[in-house]
Amino acid sequence: MSKTVIVIDSTADLPKSVRDELEINMVPLNVHFGTEVYKDQIDLDSKGFYEKLRSSKIIPKTSQPSPGAFAELYKKVANPEDLVISYHISSKASGTYQSALMATSLLPDYNIKVLDSEGLSLHYGMQAIELAKKARTGATFDEIKAHLDKVKKNIQVCFTVDTLEYLQKNGRIGTASSFLGSMLNIKPILSIEHGMVSGVEKVRGRKKAKKRLIEYIVEKLDETVGRKLHFGIVQGDALKEADELEKDLRKVFPKMDSLIRSDLGPIIGSHAGPGTLGIIAYKL
Repeated sequence: MSKTVIVIDSTADLPKSVRDELEINMVPLNVHFGTEVYKDQIDLDSKGFYEKLRSSKIIPKTSQPSPGAFAELYKKVANPEDLVISYHISSKASGTYQSALMATSLLPDYNIKVLDSEGLSLHYGMQAIELAKKARTGATFDEIKAHLDKVKKNIQVCFTVDTLEYLQKNGRIGTASSFLGSMLNIKPILSIEHGMVSGVEKVRGRKKAKKRLIEYIVEKLDETVGRKLHFGIVQGDALKEADELEKDLRKVFPKMDSLIRSDLGPIIGSHAGPGTLGIIAYKL
């Protein structure tokens, strides 16, 4: 009997417990500290990454999995009669989506659908959760795709970084480049639009930045329709602040239906840097 198999990449920053529960398979990207290469979440977890980042003078680089790595996983987790949905980080931020597409030509007998989340980190990961949940209902590909499109339309994200240095040096700053050269202690509020980092506004100080994250989410959720509220909080080496943010968020949304916490992994962490803090939310 055929089945639907879900494949994501490590930039979704989903906890292993969530991936295991929903039977989500993961292809790791690579983190490069000079000549040292680590497989994201396999050789190097988030804690080890930030420890290494603090002690190293090298700005880490990242690279996507090879088409061969994708093909190898596809063959391991699926049979030719199965439907494989390979869902990935924004194609505007990484070559991962393209690698997955190239892998399909290596397996012409397999039924593989490669989709672009147009998301980053948990913004992408929460979409993947909805994908996996819908697939488990026995839905067809068209039904799954329609559900994903609805989630992508409704999902909101905003985050702040301690410095734009990492986004700038790694070339992932997108339209937030206008925020460079800001005054001391000015913190950017950022979002993701059409698969790229975008600038929302600038505020003075970290405390105001955290407050503005919640305000932004409230404003954006008011523009969408749905009964169930789902939230995510992602942090990069900012655990205490994430705990405080969750408490404040629960005061504003005491009847939320779910909340997932995530560590910003080595790949997105290489581009955003330590001190990154974000909220993801959507209604269904």
